[in-house]
Amino acid sequence: MKNRYLLQKDKHQKMINNFNMFFAFSNEQLEEGLKKLNTTKDNIISIDFGGFIKKEDKENYLNMLKVMNKESEKSLKDDIFLYEGFRYELANHEFCITYDFTDTLEVFGLEKDKLTEKQNNILFKAQKDYLANCNNE
Repeated sequence: MKNRYLLQKDKHQKMINNFNMFFAFSNEQLEEGLKKLNTTKDNIISIDFGGFIKKEDKENYLNMLKVMNKESEKSLKDDIFLYEGFRYELANHEFCITYDFTDTLEVFGLEKDKLTEKQNNILFKAQKDYLANCNNE
């Protein structure tokens, strides 16, 4: 069975990729994005991080984010999802070098001193398993 965390991560990335938006960090990219959306500067709004959408798409964008947030919140109650997510993000943030949980937990909107006992146990199991195999990941 494929990693539940990665399945959700891929699903959410596809939702974002399929949404009618663009990212611009220069005037040239802004002009290209306006052409892509077939619109003008007056008809776009910023979604932060250099992203833009049409004003008329704002409600759909917010609804997409709500769906993604609800799915993520629900998934955090799934022990297997959480273990797989912790393990993946420990590797992604090179825990075997830093031994710092901060970046891993931040992905899930969690803080080390606010973890439940169950979440803490899952994190340490993921850490143990990751470190046992970190040279292979």
